Amino acid sequence: MKSPYGSCGSCASADGRGRAGGFTLIELMIVVAIVAILAAIALPSYERYVKKSRARGASADLVALSLTLENRFQKSLKYPVYTNQNPVGHADFSAWSPAQGSSFTYAVTSDANSYTLTATARDSGWTCTLTLNHKNERNAASSCPILGTW
Repeated sequence: MKSPYGSCGSCASADGRGRAGGFTLIELMIVVAIVAILAAIALPSYERYVKKSRARGASADLVALSLTLENRFQKSLKYPVYTNQNPVGHADFSAWSPAQGSSFTYAVTSDANSYTLTATARDSGWTCTLTLNHKNERNAASSCPILGTW
């Protein structure tokens, strides 16, 4: 008796000699291998992209922090004095909030005539230290190779 829905070339025949539909193990292993190769290429690129974007965010945080210090200098004609002070949550830096505070630690070292701001990556598997001083001299080339110059 014929099926009212037409014939199925990949379905098993009534006597059991036809081929059942689906994928073979070899076909599935090929697909898994292709996906693994693509993941091996994409994952390091993605991690590098994330680290670079965090470093760019930290550099923007340093610039914003320097604006806070320059604002204080405009008011009193001297910079506030700090020795390796963490500015996060400090009353003198209440107008400043770091966007990369979860990924970087920040420090301010200053005297009445100059300052140096530092951002250091918190991740132990990644080395990145950015500095910015009162002359707007920025350093990242050797200490943050993923970012280069900023």
